[in-house]
Amino acid sequence: MASRLRIFPRWRGACLYVVWSALVLAVSAVAARPLEAQRAARCGAAERVRAVSFDGSPHFDDLTMAASIVTHEPGLLTRWFRIGKGECVDSIEVQRDALRLAILHRQAGWFQASVDGVLARGRDGVRVTFAITPGPEVRLDSARVRGLPEVDLRRPLDAAVRALEGKRLDRNQVDTALSNLLGRLRDVGYARARIPEGRITIDTAAATAMLDVTVVPGTRVRLGEVAIRVQPITPGRPRVDSSDVAGLLDLRPGDRYRATALIDAQQTLYRSEAFRLVLLDTVQHALPGVTDSASRAAAVAAGADSLLDLRITVAEARTRSARLGMGWATQDCVRMQGRLTDRGFLGVGRRMELSMRLSKLGVGDPADVAPALCSQALRRDPFSARLNYYVGTTFSAARLLRASLVPSLSVYSERRGEPFAYLRETSVGALAEVVQRMSPRTALSLGFQYENGKTTTDPVVSCTRFGLCRPEEVVLSQFGRGIGIVSSGLTHDRTNDVTNPSRGWRARTEARAGETYSEIVSSLRFYRTTGEVAGFWRMLRGIAAVRVQMAGVFAPGATLVDGTPLLPQQERLFVGGQNSVRGYQQNLLGPVVYVVSQVRDTVNDDGSAGVVVSQGGAFDRAVPRGGTAMVVGNLEWRRGFRVIAEEVQLAAFVDAGSLWESRGQRFRWSDLRTTPGLGLRVLTPLGPFRIDVGYRPYAALTGRALYFAPAGTNGDQILCASPRVAGADGDYTDVFACPATFRPRSSGSLLSRLVFHFGLGQAF
Repeated sequence: MASRLRIFPRWRGACLYVVWSALVLAVSAVAARPLEAQRAARCGAAERVRAVSFDGSPHFDDLTMAASIVTHEPGLLTRWFRIGKGECVDSIEVQRDALRLAILHRQAGWFQASVDGVLARGRDGVRVTFAITPGPEVRLDSARVRGLPEVDLRRPLDAAVRALEGKRLDRNQVDTALSNLLGRLRDVGYARARIPEGRITIDTAAATAMLDVTVVPGTRVRLGEVAIRVQPITPGRPRVDSSDVAGLLDLRPGDRYRATALIDAQQTLYRSEAFRLVLLDTVQHALPGVTDSASRAAAVAAGADSLLDLRITVAEARTRSARLGMGWATQDCVRMQGRLTDRGFLGVGRRMELSMRLSKLGVGDPADVAPALCSQALRRDPFSARLNYYVGTTFSAARLLRASLVPSLSVYSERRGEPFAYLRETSVGALAEVVQRMSPRTALSLGFQYENGKTTTDPVVSCTRFGLCRPEEVVLSQFGRGIGIVSSGLTHDRTNDVTNPSRGWRARTEARAGETYSEIVSSLRFYRTTGEVAGFWRMLRGIAAVRVQMAGVFAPGATLVDGTPLLPQQERLFVGGQNSVRGYQQNLLGPVVYVVSQVRDTVNDDGSAGVVVSQGGAFDRAVPRGGTAMVVGNLEWRRGFRVIAEEVQLAAFVDAGSLWESRGQRFRWSDLRTTPGLGLRVLTPLGPFRIDVGYRPYAALTGRALYFAPAGTNGDQILCASPRVAGADGDYTDVFACPATFRPRSSGSLLSRLVFHFGLGQAF
């Protein structure tokens, strides 16, 4: 038998092993079925939960209430396609769920809420309905706080508690206010403050309540000894010295105890990425002559114990790492990035990062190898014809001069573009920036950036915006030009989630001042300001979001070309796209110039030969000119529907925006373009995957029609081909005075007015 086994081929033995393993796994899976599945198999279809609904809640949406109970309706595949089986109905658990929902409403201010679980049986299963009777809503009539110490502060310690007066009695909000009070006490030195005791008295007849809070602050303390212990990543001597850790902190013996200072210290150590664990503990300070607990208690009561020692324990982490990633995006096609990081460069808290990014893979030369992966619109973009890249190194530190400043310095070389607008090639660039974290939600940044490179624009833009219509002028403009920019920004974020906010608001503002340098082109100075405010709140059982953006660019004393100031193209403003006005393609809301090829000969008013776009002729491409002032407003409402899936949200939005030249135009409400639309959000671990469809109710914008004549024709390279319209201001023989009388033809179909956008993360 043994000899027969030896002649089996090796692959046959491997197959037997795989089959045997599969049988073992199958038997194990059947034997290990959950008890719930076994119970579900014992009930018929008429006893299974078919649907769960809620009726009568004055505050909570269906998703919140569904997450608070045990009884769940079957999934989408079971409800719609009869794939799989729902759980068996449990009448006792339904009554428990009714009690859970009643407690949920009582905690939120409806102290007499009651819930009935109604079972409607049918052939296809049981439909469970939770009928909610909320009763009267309780309002907090007054809040009184006793035992507060006298501390000179701009904002009273009990401000969060006082803010509850006159509002609905939500016990969760009361607990949050008491936690805020405790945190503020500990932040002004009362480290031994006890958790405030809150007593609520409800007047059932008047549906009002009174809150009494008692505070026991204890003694105000200072920091005593600050001891630091470093745990090495491998047995032996630590690579990091305790003095280096102390240099990162702003904690000194004798400082007033502040809870936020300890949190900032912990965040600073974690931000250095040199430690995998950071522990901060406070211990009682040793009192001379005190040896027993009774004597210590008496000393504390007398206020003698005013010091707390601090013990800091850090565990070293590996400081070097490498990362490689790849993805796909609408505007970038395939993109790739790599990163090498040393988080212990020249000492703890100092970080050096080498990074490289590539985009336009699949469409940009020399990586034009995957035409099917990239959109046709991207392939028509002249600024996507070459591979975009970024190669740079960044040095940063966790702190600067023992202050709460985070400095960074980057040196880089890159090629990047804005679709259909420009291509910026930087041979060498540098960016120095300092960020001041003024509070956990507020940050101030100051920076200086210098770039030496060139900006390539569409020949139409070069001619109409910069006055460079002849080939030799275009070549001259592409010589290296340096740009120096000083910038400052302020951000205040009070949202509950950075990637998918549902409550709160945020505000951002930035100011930039720059100057260009060149030996062959005159320099100019420009200033740019931007501002944004966004708010999020719950409405109609969903999330409502609103955002307003405004920006302006100014260049006093700059040369005027075509009536507008001469500005670097990368500093001009553009509107339209997946994060702007979604009824327009990227950058195509605002002044545009159309390039046409279907023209016929004509005679200008002065008798010279000219061309005009053919009747019904289409344009080859639309080129955005950009502007110097913009305003954009977005209003969006999104909600998840349990009937579809809990991870899916539907959205409805209305975007509005306008872009204009502030030197020769003024904002007019009639120029505002408003586009509604619908969207779909799928919640993923990386953030919401977003599909938006914007509807543009307007006809295509009118603009100049320019024709690129073959070399030697009419002596010019670019000709005005706009339709001749009586009374139109302009000169058809001059590109700069060419009237904007060309309007592309439209099919009038609904599909032609729809614009599709795909992205990761919310629009704002």
